[in-house]
Amino acid sequence: MERVIFLDAGGVLFDTVKKGEDRVHHILAERGFERQDVQTAIGKAKMLELPFITNWEEEERYFKRYYEVIADEMGARELAPELFYFCHYARHCEMFMEVKAVLEKLKAKHYRLGVISNAVPSMDWVFDQLGLRKYFERIILSSTVNKVKPSEAIYRYALEEMNIRAEEAVFVDDLIENIQGAERIGMKALHLQRKKQDLWELLKEEGLI
Repeated sequence: MERVIFLDAGGVLFDTVKKGEDRVHHILAERGFERQDVQTAIGKAKMLELPFITNWEEEERYFKRYYEVIADEMGARELAPELFYFCHYARHCEMFMEVKAVLEKLKAKHYRLGVISNAVPSMDWVFDQLGLRKYFERIILSSTVNKVKPSEAIYRYALEEMNIRAEEAVFVDDLIENIQGAERIGMKALHLQRKKQDLWELLKEEGLI
């Protein structure tokens, strides 16, 4: 009998309407820069080595440098702080329409809830921003536990944190490789394909709500 439902965050609970590169294009278009020049600058920034980020200080350092490269390429270094402030992922997350109702229903049915997400540390703040933290016993981010989906280690860590066995858990993700990682350790895993159905429809189909 499943007692715990783990959910991925980005793509399952919330997402950004405007993606990262589009946010940069929007800001710089307002400043009069040509789209192709901006795209070239973004390409240069993407050449930066991405370290394994484990805390906000490391995240801030990396993304400040990322936007500095873009601004430098545009010959406008003074725009780097604006790009960092307005383009950062956490500021743009919006909850999917059905998610609050899903979480309320799952709590009413006495499921314990957790999150397993490959994400930078600031993802944690999104749960406060969107009013979601109260629903979850554990929010497990790859950056803070030094384990990454689809490695078995992060799923085992989540089970230990909730003090349950694999057969007592369900995991929902929008990426098939992460589904397969959970299944390898004996968890029931559900692949959410939002082009076909939303989270409510998936869980209802599986008899969980």
